[in-house]
Amino acid sequence: MAEAPNVTVYSTPTCPWCDRAKAYLAQQGVPFKDVDVSKDYNAAMEMVRLSGQQGVPVTVADGEVILGFDQARLAKIAAKYAGPKRPPLGIMAADAEEYLSRHPELAEKVPAGTKGVYVGKIRPQTVAERAGLQPGDILTSFAGKRIRSMAQLDQMVDTLKAGDQATARYLRDGADQSVILQF
Repeated sequence: MAEAPNVTVYSTPTCPWCDRAKAYLAQQGVPFKDVDVSKDYNAAMEMVRLSGQQGVPVTVADGEVILGFDQARLAKIAAKYAGPKRPPLGIMAADAEEYLSRHPELAEKVPAGTKGVYVGKIRPQTVAERAGLQPGDILTSFAGKRIRSMAQLDQMVDTLKAGDQATARYLRDGADQSVILQF
């Protein structure tokens, strides 16, 4: 588990680069303290003392000072402080409707107009493999919502964290089945 973070972002509410730095850290799962230097004079002076700069954003992690939005250096902070990473779903797939239209021999085995995600391959040691999904399965719903495309499934999976569960419904050899996916 990552050690207790000591990450501070000195920012102002009108700074777009500040927003980018904070959004990047949040997206990477890095807890941080947001300090608005436009409202806190002492914090502004502390930022200048640490960085030698009056411009924002300034990100400080264990004494390391990052000026501006330096994604490469912020990524190093993220690698150190991010919480547990969600394991990958682990499928190589395509939109079912489009895939089946190009492979009529497979389309004969499923109900006409089937929408979802056609599973082509399963990567080893992933959520999909542990759940027993197989190549040829067609995912039709995820977390209680119908899925019509790989892009939609990707968006839904991206909302999950390590430890979350989601139920997936799928067609295998024309039969409707379900499985709980443990992330």
